[in-house]
Amino acid sequence: MQAVIKAIGSQAFSGSEQMVILFGETATDTLKEYSVVQRFSEKTTLQLAVGDQIAHCTLVFDAFPESDPIMNGIYLEPHKLPQIKVGSIIDYQAHGASEHGA
Repeated sequence: MQAVIKAIGSQAFSGSEQMVILFGETATDTLKEYSVVQRFSEKTTLQLAVGDQIAHCTLVFDAFPESDPIMNGIYLEPHKLPQIKVGSIIDYQAHGASEHGA
């Protein structure tokens, strides 16, 4: 599954935080100022556990903290924020039980 970066808010990369907040195009104008807006190239069904919901996610290029991790945070390595621009592509790859037929 792939997403294309459609817009980058003026405050999306301000400060020292090594993170990217991702939203879809339906985010409010205020959220878009602090976010990277993506559009998925295809509709894909994701299976979530009961009670799960995804409104947005935050890509965090830092070590997973021992306390107070970011809700909806996905902690990634290397711990360096990549260059992201309008038109960049994010390639999402599924891993886990569904990949192994479980």
